[in-house]
Parts: sequence; C-alpha cells; structure tokens
Amino acid sequence: MSTIIAKTVARAVLLIAMLFSIYLLLNGGNFPGGGFVGGVLFVCAIALIYVTYGMKYINSRLKPNWLAWAAYGLLFASITAIAPMLVGHNYFRSAFDHYHIELFGIHIGNIELLSSMFFDIGVYFTVIGTLLFILTLIASDKTADPDDDDDDNSVLHGLSGEAEAYSLKPQNPVQTENNAEESK
Repeated sequence: MSTIIAKTVARAVLLIAMLFSIYLLLNGGNFPGGGFVGGVLFVCAIALIYVTYGMKYINSRLKPNWLAWAAYGLLFASITAIAPMLVGHNYFRSAFDHYHIELFGIHIGNIELLSSMFFDIGVYFTVIGTLLFILTLIASDKTADPDDDDDDNSVLHGLSGEAEAYSLKPQNPVQTENNAEESK
C-alpha cells in the first residue's frame, strides 16, 4: 500500500520521465541517447507507477499488451532497415534532408529529418514492450492472490509424520482452557 505522497510524486515523475524519454529518442541521431536509452527511461517511469499503484489498478484501467508493442516496434525497425533496398541502396542505409517549415508564409525554422530516426522509434517501442512484458510477467507471478487458489495451505510433514497446515495468512490463536478462563 502506498501513501498519497508517493502516488502524487509518481505521477509527477511519470510526466517528466516520459518527456525526457521522448527528448532522448528524438535527439538520438545527433547526440547520445536514442531509442534504447529513451525506451529504458520510459520503462522506469511505468515501473514506478506499477510499484506505486499496483498491478491490479493499472491492468484494470489500461490493459496494456506490451508484447504487441514489442512486435510492432520490431516490425517498424525491420521495415526501416529493409526500405533502402527497395530503391536500390544498401541495407540499412541512412539518409537525411533539411526541410524548411513555414506557417502562413512566416519562416518558423529548419528541421533535419533522418531515416535512422525511424529505426530508433522502432527500437524505442521494442525496448518498452519487451522490458514491460518481462516486468509484468514476473510481477504478476509475485502478486498472485492466494485466495484464488484452493491449495494455498500446503502441508508440511514433520519427523513424527504428523501434518501441519502452513500458510502466510495470520492464524487465529488457539483457545485453551487457561485463555478461556482469563477472558471471562
């Protein structure tokens, strides 16, 4: 169970981490960063939300299919790598061009478009999908509700051959004659 302070801080950190993750993704072609580092930061932000709010809360509202994210990211990165071959260039060739942006005749600025950026976007979604799929798979095993299982009380056999019930749930204290007399 988390406190209201932890939940509030987690939401603020989520927003900041996601924005910085996108910044790392977009600047990956020219500076350190890129799809992998941006994806890992995004996963850390989502993992913080999972830890703070819990798996059931997130899955009941969002129902993410992280494996599909990984598959679509891998498909996008593969298409980006193969696309230059369709126009007669080498596999994985990167191209770039400068575009002038104008709005109603007013020059706003220049943008450099790299084809390797599209590959980084594919890597970004592949990293996010793969790591969060693994994380939620491990966490869902740890957060399985023991009330859902009929056999949550396993039996341990002692040296004498007698069976004892073992459970992590708190047990009611055994009433003895002395305890019953003291409570009256």
